[in-house]
Order: sequence, then C-alpha cells, then structure tokens
Amino acid sequence: MSAKGFCSVITNKLFLVLLGITLPFLQGCSVNPATGDNDFVLMSEEGEISAGHEQAIKILEQYPIYKGQKVQSYVQRVGQKVASNSHRSSLKYQFTVIDTPDINAFALPGGFIYIHRGLLAYLNSEAELAAVLAHEIGHVTARHGVRQYSMELSTQILTQLVGIYAGGLAANLTDLASDALLSGYGRDHELEADGFGAQYLANSGYDPQAMIEIIDVLKQQETFSYLKAEDSGQKVANYHGLFSTHPRNDERLQQVVGQVTTIAGGKVGRDSFLQAIDGIAFGNSEDQGIIDGRNFLHKPLGIKLEYPEGWSLQNQPKQLLAQAPGERAFLVMQMGEIKDGFSPEEYLQDMIQRSRMWRGEELRGPGYAGYSAVVSASRRSLYRVAVIYYRGDVYEFIGSTKRRGEFNDYDQSMKDIIASFGKLPPSDYEKAEGLHIKLVRARSGDTYTTLSASSPITQYADQQLRLLNDDYPEGEPAPGELIKVVY
Repeated sequence: MSAKGFCSVITNKLFLVLLGITLPFLQGCSVNPATGDNDFVLMSEEGEISAGHEQAIKILEQYPIYKGQKVQSYVQRVGQKVASNSHRSSLKYQFTVIDTPDINAFALPGGFIYIHRGLLAYLNSEAELAAVLAHEIGHVTARHGVRQYSMELSTQILTQLVGIYAGGLAANLTDLASDALLSGYGRDHELEADGFGAQYLANSGYDPQAMIEIIDVLKQQETFSYLKAEDSGQKVANYHGLFSTHPRNDERLQQVVGQVTTIAGGKVGRDSFLQAIDGIAFGNSEDQGIIDGRNFLHKPLGIKLEYPEGWSLQNQPKQLLAQAPGERAFLVMQMGEIKDGFSPEEYLQDMIQRSRMWRGEELRGPGYAGYSAVVSASRRSLYRVAVIYYRGDVYEFIGSTKRRGEFNDYDQSMKDIIASFGKLPPSDYEKAEGLHIKLVRARSGDTYTTLSASSPITQYADQQLRLLNDDYPEGEPAPGELIKVVY
C-alpha cells in the first residue's frame, strides 16, 4: 500500500493509539518538501533533526573522522554548494569524511552526510564528488529515512497492539528507530535520490550526467572487488544503493536523469578535485594502523603485532580481527576501559565476570604487563582472553574457535599472537605511515604496468592504478595527463 493509501485508511482509534505511543515524534500525514506528495510520517522536522543528531553522535563513536583538514574543507564546500540548491536548503547540512578505506557514503535524517575516505580515492572530478553528495542529499530532502522509519514503526505497532497494554512494545521503539534510520533504502528510494541528485547537480552548475558517471566508477570497483574476492575467498562489501543492481544503461535511471536539462559547459573540476585529494591516505591510514603482510603496525600507539602464516587480518574501526584459514578460529584485539587500581589479572576477572577461568599466566615485556587465561563461557565455547597494559592504554584480546573441540589446535597460535605484542621498532616507522595518493604527469610511453613496477602495492598494482584513474579495465594514461599513483 502506498503512503497516500495508508494515510487515507488510518482509523481514529488507531490514530489515538499511535498518538499515545509516538507523541514526541508524531507529524501524521504531511506534504513531502521534495516530491509534493502526502507522506505518512511519524516525525516532525524538529524530531527528524534531533534523531539525526543523536545518530550522528553514535557515528562518531563507531567511525574515526579523517584528520586531513584540506580534504574535509573541500568536501564541506562542495556539499554546501549542492545542498544550497536543493529542496531543503534551509537545513544545516554537515558533510564529514570518515577515515576508513571503505567504498561508501550515507546520509542521516536532518542533513548529516558522510563519505568514506576510500571512495574519495576512486573519484576523478569535483562533479563526481558532487554527484555522490547530491544523491545523499536527495535521501534527506525526500525524507527517505523518516518515511522508512514511520512505515516500519507503524507496521510494528499494528502487529503488536496487544503488547501495548502489557508494556512490551514501547521498549522496542528506540531500537527500531535506530535501525530504520541507518539501514539502506529500497530500489524506488534510491532511484528517486538519483533523480533529485541530478536536479541538484544542474542547479549547482554541474552536468547531471555525472550521476551516471559515478555509477560507472562504482561498478568498476565492484567488478574488481569480486575478482579479488575470488582469489582470497573473502566476501565483497558493496556500496549501498542503486548501482549494485543497475548499470548505467538502466532505462529507469536514464529516464530520471534525462528529465533534468543538461548544462552546456557544466563544471567538471577534474584538476581542482585531484589537487584537493593529493596526499590522501590510501588503504588503512597511519591513525588507524597499517597491515603489512603478517604484521600490524600502529605508529600513534607505538605497537606492533605478528600473526601466523595464513591468518587474515581485518582492520576495523573499533577492533583488529584476525582469522585462521577457513575462519576456523579468530582473535580480536580492541582498546579496553582503564580501571584504576586493577591489576591485569583483576581486570581480566572483572571482564569475564562469573565465567570459569584457568591456565592463567602473567605476561611481561618491555614496558608492558598483562595477564592471559582460558575461559569457559558456555558448554559449547572456550575462549583465549588476555589484557595488556601499555603506555597508559589497555588492550583486550578475545579469541575462540568455530568448534570447541578444535580449541587446543589453535590456542597456541592465539597465545603467540598475544605474546608478539610489543613496541613498534624505528625500522618500521616508514611502513607504519601507510600509503598515500600522489599526483604525477604521465610521460610518453608510460603505461599502468610500467608505473606499477615501482608501486608499493603488492597485489593487482596495475589494476589498482587503472581503477584510481577511471581507466579500468584496459585503459592507459595519455602523455601529459595528470594521474594518481600510490606511494
């Protein structure tokens, strides 16, 4: 049922029930500022901004913000330009670059928009950046997050009316709202965001066809990701949105973008964009730690760990995850909470609470102290846990196996990883600074194969350079062309 239809059939009795539960957010049926349609929403604009602000605080707790002020200012400037030409230009938009290598971007209600540093590396013009931001602005102006939240909330209420009187429903509303506001959108909403985004691009002096071009960039990245995944056995994490299922020649996509008048001489801004991202981190950044073969290097924290042959490492925003071949065992390292007066053993006991702990042993190394043990949290699972105090920080380790019977087969490997914890040696400082994007002028005879010969990228170096410069899969640089390389 459409939002209009839903609005027309709400009964007075149901409305009173909804009113009693959702009074702080309730807006009812209102005119969408972008579409002009009557939408069923359970949140006023003030509530939308407040909800977006609350979720923005959670984003800052989950994801690191990129410290490169030149890039942050540039993205903010381009984003504000596009937002000022949108249907909801009065909102106070905030554009933020997240310090992860992910190929992604997303929007929260109320105008909070995020783009991951990893996506910036693969864009090649200001128009493409504007297209990404315009698409996310389209989600905000059309109130997609609020509409999705409202429909999910109303469905939950309708199916659990009996729980109202038992008090079982209201407790779930906060979690439901959070999930709805941060989850992805359906095909129609993504297409609508592309249509509004193309319109905002034209209003801002960019060619709306940049909305099509960005889909090419993302599709190329997806194709390459699947190639790597086949070789490594890892899963592919896709950018949310329309591009994952629709190519640039999709009829509906061409139609919504084609409805916007193309700008003659619309701004592309290739050189200005490239200059803005010159020097940006590529892959993991120094601030988040670098994976170098079997080693994890973190210069700001001054630590180094070594992992067994065949184990894979995933440097996530809040933890470092290591997995044995076939994902048969894992070990997580994360920062813990400082507890004054606790010895490492007391800290560990407090962490596991009443779970049984044995095989306990002290850990000692240059400048650090810790404690490690085996914990039985249930009949099905055994865990290797440890805590290390180093330079005023606390590091927690938690590891286990897919099957309890295999625990002893992997426990020594987990202990070896923990025991490898130590000070980052000066000889690894340069590696710990990570990789960066650098601009060069292609010379006559340069190919991506020749350019990749001196690249620090150890796998698929020539394909990576083609992707970075929008020449994937078989393009080559033209003499004199300004291109991105990795150093």
